[in-house]
Parts: sequence; structure tokens; C-alpha cells
Amino acid sequence: MSSTLNSLLESKGIRFFRTDKISLDNYYYEPFQDDKESFEENKVFETEAVDVKKLKPFEGTLFSYFLDGSRKPYKIGDMITTDNKFAPVVAGQVGAACCKRVNKEMHRFSHIQKNYVLFYDSINTDDFTDIKKAYNRTIHFPIEVDKYSFDRMKDEAPTNAAVARIHKMMQDIEIEMINLVVGKRCLSTDSMLVIDGSLQFMSQKFDPRIFYNVIGISKSFNPNLTGVLKGKKQIGVLLANLDFGERTAVYKYNTEQRKYTIGAWYLRIRSKIHIRNPLDGIIKIEKMAMEDEKENGFDTSMIDNISASILGEIYPTCHGKDSRWNNHLYPIYLTEKYLKSKFMSDLLFTSAF
Repeated sequence: MSSTLNSLLESKGIRFFRTDKISLDNYYYEPFQDDKESFEENKVFETEAVDVKKLKPFEGTLFSYFLDGSRKPYKIGDMITTDNKFAPVVAGQVGAACCKRVNKEMHRFSHIQKNYVLFYDSINTDDFTDIKKAYNRTIHFPIEVDKYSFDRMKDEAPTNAAVARIHKMMQDIEIEMINLVVGKRCLSTDSMLVIDGSLQFMSQKFDPRIFYNVIGISKSFNPNLTGVLKGKKQIGVLLANLDFGERTAVYKYNTEQRKYTIGAWYLRIRSKIHIRNPLDGIIKIEKMAMEDEKENGFDTSMIDNISASILGEIYPTCHGKDSRWNNHLYPIYLTEKYLKSKFMSDLLFTSAF
């Protein structure tokens, strides 16, 4: 942190302590995004009664666009506020990238990246305005100054609350990117967008219709969810028995804030001979239900086509380059690599503070 800003903080009665700058990705991990969800117990969320269904790889593909969001949070110091609160100062690089596949080649479609530094929100408004102005004069790359809040009833620690705030900023950028792709009329039923991760944008404001030709694919998920068709077994018990090419039925998720309706199903994309753990090679797929699907569920033939198309995406692999290779789709892997290549190195970014 620059000496100019350090002096400014002191002039506002805020004490700042330099600490070793650490990447919080190495210390704090996000919980499963479906951690607080429950399944609809009454019926499957598709037009046909499905238990487990075997599929063959799709010839061709339904997917043309691939989106990944990422964030790199860092603790850069600690502060003592004028009301005697002790809290970390956290900075972060946040971005999203979308790549387009044309004739089996991946190309950059769009990239959005922002940098943030977050202070604990007990700073009064006038002092915070002065800090933002000073920061714009002292930092040699674009950075936005913002606040994070800490609720002792909800958050385990202030650092976790700051990382959660940065994660929300990443989701905001992902929504911005989806709006960009949809706004350019790029998507159709045979040229869909795949998002790396869940569609659980719980706190974001958006029009669900932008997800009409969008699916989310999660490499990790909560295996302990229960309530599938009134069953007492946890979902991981069912998934461990899936063979290559088999999918579950589509389940309706009751999201915590019920802002929208999501259908989710699971698909094994790797043979059991290629796995080390029982849930390796299984992905979770999510799709946002539109108005006509919220009550009746998704058309089973559409779910089959999406699942079969995903099976057609499993080669080549990133084996030897990413430990998550057996849950990874190669176009998503390439998009992720492109996005992370645009981040500044940890040393370069944190040296500005």
C-alpha cells in the first residue's frame, strides 16, 4: 500500500498494519454452491419418468460458447477503524472470459477484468470518499475501491466475508458477460453457451430469460443432499453407481431464495477404470427453467440431447495438466487457461499495495 494512502488512513484515524501479503485462495475455500438446497421430492423435473438413463455420445455438438469466471483474492493488511473494529484489508483480481469455437478451433470472444480493494464498511461515508479519490491518484493500474460487511451471525470471519464479496463481484461480471453474448444474438438451441460452474447466482439481479440457451456444468457438488423422490439416501450414493454415459433424472431444486427455478441432473463422463474416487468423472448439469417449464419440467429429449452432446466433448482431455481432468471439458479448460493468463502475477498485483 502506498505511503500516500497509508498517511491518508492515519489522517482519518484509521490505523493500518502491513502484513505478509497472502493469496486467500490457499487458505479459504468456498462451500458447495448447492450446500443449502433441497430437491423437489414429488416428481422428476422432466416430461418422462426417468430413473437412470444410458446415452451415447452425440455426433456433432450443441455448444459453441464457453464462459468461465475467476477471482484471486489477497489479504494485504489489517486495519483498526475509528470505532475500534479490527478487520483485514482485502484486494482481488476478478474476471470472466468467453471463448467461441469455430471449426474445432477456440477463439477469444470477450474478456472482462476488474481489480478491487475492499475496506471494512464501518468507515464513514466522507472518509471513504476521500480514500477512493486518493487511491485513484496513487495506484498505477485501474482499481475500484469498495467495502465489505461482516455479520457475526452469518460469517465465520471477516476475511471470509471479504472473499464472499469478491466472489459476488465475479458473479456480477459473469452476468454482464452473459448479457453481452445474448445481446449480440449469438445463442440458439444448436449453438449454446456453457458456463463453468453452477447457475446459483443467488444475490444477483437478472432476467432469467437470458439463460434460455445456457447450461452450467459443475466439476464439484454437494454429495450429501437428500430427498430425491422422497428417498432417504444421499445423492452421492446414487451417483457412485452410475456407469459411463448414464445420467440421473432431472431434479427440481428449491433454491434458498426461490428467485428462479433450476433443474439439475448428473452425468458420468468417464469410465470407472479411469477414476480414483467414486465421484470422479461425474459432473452436475444445471439449466434454468423458463415460464412453460417451471411447472411441467424440461422436455426429456432436450435433456438427452444436451447430455449426449456433453459426452461428445470429453476428448481431448487435459490429463497431466489439471488434476481435475476427469471432470473437465477441454473447451472449458482452454477458456479457464486464457482467463487466468490475463491476471497479473501475485507479486506484481500485491506490490501496488
